Amino acid sequence: MVVIQTTINQRAMTALARATRKTVRRGRNGPVRLLAWFIVLLEGFLTAIYIRGGLDGWQVNALLGSIMLACILSEDWVNGAIGLRRTPPDSREVNTAFQDESCYVCRAQSGEAWWPYQQVMAAIEMKDYFVLLLDRKHGQVFDKRGLTWGSPEELRDLIRKRTGLKMQRVW
Repeated sequence: MVVIQTTINQRAMTALARATRKTVRRGRNGPVRLLAWFIVLLEGFLTAIYIRGGLDGWQVNALLGSIMLACILSEDWVNGAIGLRRTPPDSREVNTAFQDESCYVCRAQSGEAWWPYQQVMAAIEMKDYFVLLLDRKHGQVFDKRGLTWGSPEELRDLIRKRTGLKMQRVW
């Protein structure tokens, strides 16, 4: 058995959004990000051409490129903030017990939820978090620093054994 205490905050939700983007949303999100980077480069190129040619209007290109760059770089943070806003305040302190049985238990002030291991679609390990994705829009994040019983290795092995999934690493 492994017990982990997690505080759902902006940092945790950003990690969850990043894990989702880099795994289950990879195929759908990749082309959009590639197009966004192309637009940033194009706007930078146009800005340089306008400045070098002494033409007015380069500020618009620089502004559009900067806005697109800000969108790319803050995508996970924004998605995490939206997810955090949707999380009720009484569900932000979660104590989870991973059992050797067929499910794990999440307890918060709002109540208790039993989650079967078979429902997990992807298991991800990050530097500070473990993430279990249930589908493309739902997941759970667990802070490694909140381990009160067991070790990260035990949790990794338990998840691998119960879900049958390989633990993906996302940094």
